[in-house]
Amino acid sequence: IKGITIEIDGDTKGLDKALKDVNKRSRDLQSELREVNRSLKFNPKNTELLAQKQKILGDQVEVTRDKLNQLKEAEKQVQEQFKEGKVGEEQYRAIQKEVIRTTQELDKLEKNLQDTNSIWKNISETLDKTGTKMKKIGEEITKKVTLPMAAAGAASFKMGADFEQAMGKMEVVFEENSNDIERWAENSLEDF
Repeated sequence: IKGITIEIDGDTKGLDKALKDVNKRSRDLQSELREVNRSLKFNPKNTELLAQKQKILGDQVEVTRDKLNQLKEAEKQVQEQFKEGKVGEEQYRAIQKEVIRTTQELDKLEKNLQDTNSIWKNISETLDKTGTKMKKIGEEITKKVTLPMAAAGAASFKMGADFEQAMGKMEVVFEENSNDIERWAENSLEDF
């Protein structure tokens, strides 16, 4: 692609320079994606890593699509330059190969993103099913444990209230008959 001069957004420059930023961003994303994929080998269902992979792949698809659009525009310009004899056949074929290679790369990235979205969807469905099952289990535990415990608690409370009421009645009886009890106690002591 070296030596091909194109015009992008009214700026005439070499194709290598025009694609420099896009290629750098693409390399950075590929490096980041490799790191995430390495981590996913050890924990393939880690939702945080899958979310990162999904985001990186989305960015990579966007960058590659931008590169492909620039290459297609450059291809049109090179085709015109080739017809005018300003560029050689070798340069023209080089740009065509780059367009084909970038198209294949974009297709591969889109498939990888689709696969990652599918994995994410499966994990999400599994979590939903697990959540539903856990909710049902919780409801069953509530029915089997909480209701009897609540009944036992109510019975204990009633027993406590009954005991307290009985003790209160004994106090009243004791207070009302305290003189009689004292006499009885004195008489009983005299017998000894």
